[in-house]
Parts: sequence; structure tokens; C-alpha cells
Amino acid sequence: MRLFACLLLLLSLCSLTGCGAAYGLYDDKRLMDTITDDKGIATSIKSDLMSSNFSKGWDTSVYCYYGRVYLVGEIPEHMRDRAVAIAKGTKGVRSVTTHWFSPAKSDTSNVVLATRLRTALIGAKGLSSTRVDTEVNAGRIVLLGVVDSARERDIAVDTARRVEGAVSVTSYLILPPTSSGGQLSPKTVKAIPPQKKKATPKATPDETPELDTGPSDQSRGVEERPL
Repeated sequence: MRLFACLLLLLSLCSLTGCGAAYGLYDDKRLMDTITDDKGIATSIKSDLMSSNFSKGWDTSVYCYYGRVYLVGEIPEHMRDRAVAIAKGTKGVRSVTTHWFSPAKSDTSNVVLATRLRTALIGAKGLSSTRVDTEVNAGRIVLLGVVDSARERDIAVDTARRVEGAVSVTSYLILPPTSSGGQLSPKTVKAIPPQKKKATPKATPDETPELDTGPSDQSRGVEERPL
């Protein structure tokens, strides 16, 4: 039964958000009780948003770490205060941070960019990618989760801003409350455009090198004789 309960918890964590990556349970710095509490808070807020006439409720993802809630997505401006009030009124919530996307278009689809981003984070050295949740909207990347250090946060941000199709990167990555280094402030940076490969210059007719066909008959010592 205990194993079955753990499997159910893992599956529920995987299905909480849309483009957000599933949080790495085995590498999470939070205690199991804290993870369960955070999961319950996020699920409750999401449910309340859906039942409060939020026609676009599913366009907003809800994340919670140590009681700190993050609302990320698209909601009409006149509904945003209501969304925050719902989150703040949920038991166990310590703070609410919002990141609302304005409508925008991108040449790269959200699914493609999210896949590229996850692949890049997994391959980044010095970073436990399972601690980083991601949201993608028209090239705009948001990173959330709990990391070990400011250095790990910087690696995640630098990796994300180099992903093809990225426009900007905002980090809401935090440290565990017990960290002696305090807390990390939100950080937004522009993406780094991928470097284009320089085309190899083509040789012009005047620059075409002459082919060496080997020594001539005369240089080989061949004597010309009259017929």
C-alpha cells in the first residue's frame, strides 16, 4: 500500500501542469511532507480558479514550493486580482508571485521550445535538471523550482537563454529556506541568439588553383625526334 501511495503521488505531480516539466521527486530538496503539502496547495488553487468563472483558467499554471505560490500564464487583466485573492486565501500559502504573459507570437511553437529547453537542461553540467520546472510562452521562458545555490540558478538561466527559439528567460528559482545564503531574487535576461556558421568563401575563376599534372615530358628526359 505504501508503494502504491508513492506511485500515485508521483503520477499526480507529473500531471499537475501543462508545459511545465514534472518536478524530480527523487532529487527534490523538500521533505516528503512538504512536497505533499505543496502539491495540495497547488491543486486546491487550480480547482478554485476553474470553479470561479475563469474561462481561461487552464492557461494558468500553479506552482508551490514551501508554501510560496507562483501563478504563471495568461489571464485577462480584470481577472488577475481575483486569481491572486484566490491563491492568497488558500490555507498554507505564505506568498503569491505572478508572472502574466501578454499575447505574443513566435516562429517556434511552445512544444518544440519546451522540448529543446528540457533537453538542454538535462545536458547542462553542474545542474540537477529535475529540480527545475519550466513554462514556455511564445519564446518566453520561465524557470521555477528549488536549487542548491546561486551558481546552479545561473547555470540554468544561461542554458535556457542559449536554446534556439528563446526570446527571454525569467528565473523564479529559489533556495531551501534553511540555506545560509539567503534567498535568490527573480531575474530576467534576454536570450542569446545562436551564432550563425560563417559561409566558406567560394573561389573565383582567377583564384582557381592550377592542377599539378606532374612533370612534363621534357622534364622526364624524353627526347623529341624528327619523323
